This record gives sequence, structure tokens and C-alpha cells, in this order.
Amino acid sequence: MSRKTPDEVDREIARMDSEQLPAGKHELHGAGHFAGLYAAENVAGTEFVFGATFVILGAGIWDVLIGLAVGNLLAVLSYRFLTAPIATRTRLSVYTFLDRVAGGG
Repeated sequence: MSRKTPDEVDREIARMDSEQLPAGKHELHGAGHFAGLYAAENVAGTEFVFGATFVILGAGIWDVLIGLAVGNLLAVLSYRFLTAPIATRTRLSVYTFLDRVAGGG
């Protein structure tokens, strides 16, 4: 196994997409930034569409609200215990990590 020179490593890094590079310390943000991004990504319009559909089909408002609360709780817990540890350990986006693990297919 041959070792790469620093110039070869620099050229490989220059060819990589910025999404594939680990996040630097200067790119880290606090909990408030995370909460805003998480809310923006995960409070989706589909929840409102499904909720209205369930009401039309006979579910009560409490059924919908409890379902949304449980669904969001499960989403937060799965993010906290599955996605966040991988992201903080590898400093890669979820999509880049999945691409490395599962391939481009």
C-alpha cells in the first residue's frame, strides 16, 4: 500500500464536493440554530394534509393531535439517538454518509 504525498491528498480534497468534506470547528453552531433548522425541516406540510384527511375520514381532533405528538416525539428520538451521533462522529451529512455506506445506487 503506497502512501500519498501531501500534494496528492490536497488534489483529492480539491476535487471533492463540499458536502463530502467533514465540517470544521468554525462551522459548528449552537442549540438555537439546530432547533430552528430542525423545525424548518421537520414541520412539514404533509402533516397538515394527513391531519385534515384523517379528520375528514372520521378521526377526532384529539386523535390527530395525539398522533402528531407521538409521531414527532418518535422523529426527535430517532434523530437524537440515531442520526446525531453519526453526524457528530463523522462530521458528514447524512446523505454523504449513506452514500459512503450504501453506495451511489
